[in-house]
Amino acid sequence: MTAVWRASIALAAALAAAAPVIAADSIREFDNAAEESRYRDLLEEVRCLVCQNESLASSSADLAQDLRNEVYRLVVVEDRSREEAVEFLTARYGDFVLYRPPMKRSTWLLWFGPLILLALGGVIAYVIVRQRTESRPLTAEEHERARRLLTRDDDGPEAR
Repeated sequence: MTAVWRASIALAAALAAAAPVIAADSIREFDNAAEESRYRDLLEEVRCLVCQNESLASSSADLAQDLRNEVYRLVVVEDRSREEAVEFLTARYGDFVLYRPPMKRSTWLLWFGPLILLALGGVIAYVIVRQRTESRPLTAEEHERARRLLTRDDDGPEAR
């Protein structure tokens, strides 16, 4: 079997596996473009709880499909506003479901944690560099050892 045939079969298998995922979200019906835009925008703002680094719009997880159905029900069927839909989702799944969680006491660590870690790393690096560059005068013993090392012959260490 040639490489072209193998690649063709692999591509066909991948498309066949992806077809249910593609078809599952393409069945949606909207009354107008604004409703569809509101739905799509909300899908981009909400995080997939399984993938965590993907929005609902791009995730292929089963839970993401369930959440897309939930968002569709909220936005299209129940005609809730964006704010009402976000409030419902955060009440059910917590602020973690949002890519941009609100600034409040319970999310301060999400907002300021990276800055605190960066500052802490900077302080540690400063202390380490400072300790390594501090110089002190040589003791008499160290001075004598340095003089011996610098005045020895090129043939090897001087005889003791």
